[in-house]
Amino acid sequence: MEKTLSKNNQNVNLQFKLLSAIGIIIIVSGHCYHGGISLAYEWFPTYSFNLSLFVFISGYFYKPKNENTVLQYIWKRIKRLLLPAYLWNIVYGLYILMTHNFGYTIGAEVNPYNLFIMPFVDGEAFGYNLGSWFVYPLFLVCVFNVLFRKLSGLLKIKNEFIFTVLYLAIGMYGIHLAINGHNTGIMKLLTRAMFFLPCFQLGRLYNAHLEKKDTLNSVAYFAIIFGVQLLLLTFFENLEYTPSSMSGFQNGVIIPYVTSVTAIAFWLRISKLLTPIIKNWKFIRLISDNTYSIMIHQMIGYMSVKWLFCLLSLVTPWFLDFNADSMRSIIWYYYLPKGLQQYGMLYLAAGIFVPIGIKKLCNLFYRAAMIVKDNISNKQTVK
Repeated sequence: MEKTLSKNNQNVNLQFKLLSAIGIIIIVSGHCYHGGISLAYEWFPTYSFNLSLFVFISGYFYKPKNENTVLQYIWKRIKRLLLPAYLWNIVYGLYILMTHNFGYTIGAEVNPYNLFIMPFVDGEAFGYNLGSWFVYPLFLVCVFNVLFRKLSGLLKIKNEFIFTVLYLAIGMYGIHLAINGHNTGIMKLLTRAMFFLPCFQLGRLYNAHLEKKDTLNSVAYFAIIFGVQLLLLTFFENLEYTPSSMSGFQNGVIIPYVTSVTAIAFWLRISKLLTPIIKNWKFIRLISDNTYSIMIHQMIGYMSVKWLFCLLSLVTPWFLDFNADSMRSIIWYYYLPKGLQQYGMLYLAAGIFVPIGIKKLCNLFYRAAMIVKDNISNKQTVK
């Protein structure tokens, strides 16, 4: 595992930085015609693993020492995960109110329920920040995991393989509930979290036990993965499912985890092989260090491309078939000149770098606010 020192002198796991960047690119591209490119999607369909990979990465970085400071850990997760998503939901609610004055109909009604309750039970109603739904079940997974481990520690149960079996049983039961229609309201949040729990634990298991044994020759390694995946593609008609709505589990409760494992194993080895070549590439770090913002704001990135096409259709003789009414009413409307899915690359780039720009602007405003606050404090001290 190649590591380096970051600017603040902390060890950085470069393989998982690359894996995080790959993971968010796969998620964003899955929303815009695969970004006009193929990242082995023919073998590993996007919605058969994309969010499982992200939760796996979160589990990999879980530290057992968190069980010594449970409340502090939960508070950190609240600040890191919940509060930003919650505040952005309010911002996007206000944004919807404003855009409705310009003929936009995207997004649900702005009311107390959709501002303050909906993010937990659905998270997608406002449209522009629909990617934030992922934050809430991930938070539940983090809280359940640390509390369960704390309790298990008191009972002297610390075996990661036992945790894996237990979490897998919970996840499979969550899928079972969803298949049987228990995937609405608060049950949508709970089944989402239950589904993610084994993926989180697989990351922890890999860190604790499997990583040091991950030394198989790459030829044999890929032969096994592609062999298993070929069997899956042969005997199961559609490997994709939809974690956001907890639907599409037509292959039962086990196969979604099998497809997650094969795809995660594939991208783990790819990132391991590429890390010595890419090393601490700032471009990759820029993406991997801003995955949260990308998850929240990707739809605004896509909208920026649509606004560009809309403007060009008005001031140039190009793109005259652009449908402004669809842009204002359908969040999933994408304009592809001449139907070329290669234009998905524009949406992919905007879905990544517009959110990064939003994060940079927020950081700039925050630093400016802190400077103003310090200046005021200094003046009061002088007086």
